[in-house]
Amino acid sequence: ADARLRRRLPGTVDVEIRERVPMGLARAGANLFLIDASGAVIDEYGPRYSDCDLPIIDGLVSRPSARPVAIDPQRGRLASRLLAELQTRPALATRVSQIDVRNLHDARVILDGDPAVVRLGDARFVERLESYVGLQATLREQVPDIDYVDVRFGERVYVGLAAAPAA
Repeated sequence: ADARLRRRLPGTVDVEIRERVPMGLARAGANLFLIDASGAVIDEYGPRYSDCDLPIIDGLVSRPSARPVAIDPQRGRLASRLLAELQTRPALATRVSQIDVRNLHDARVILDGDPAVVRLGDARFVERLESYVGLQATLREQVPDIDYVDVRFGERVYVGLAAAPAA
């Protein structure tokens, strides 16, 4: 991320290096790329990064087939804000499996073990996600086949039903 050199006479050079810290895996077509909080691509995801437990982020890459991979700055900021807010609640952050930032005004997440898409909007991510987690068991009892849950509207929660399988 950053490097600084400082020369101290008579013969010492101090080197200070700050590494990039990955915040997620940007999906570009069939490939995954480690990205940092600024939206910069660190490296292509591969076996040497298999110990990284990071969410997959869709919608970040403006042109999936382009090389080098280009991250859309606005979508990168949205994902970065969401992940920064989640870091204040580590137990919640570890449950986030996927993030979708294709819509700049509606970040969406999928939690581990829950197929429902949770629509969070563009602010108050933790508050909204915690409200869903608190209702999750009750919603599943009442509506077993949930496609999405929209928690963007204060006290109101909207649930979209999964499409019935075709005969």
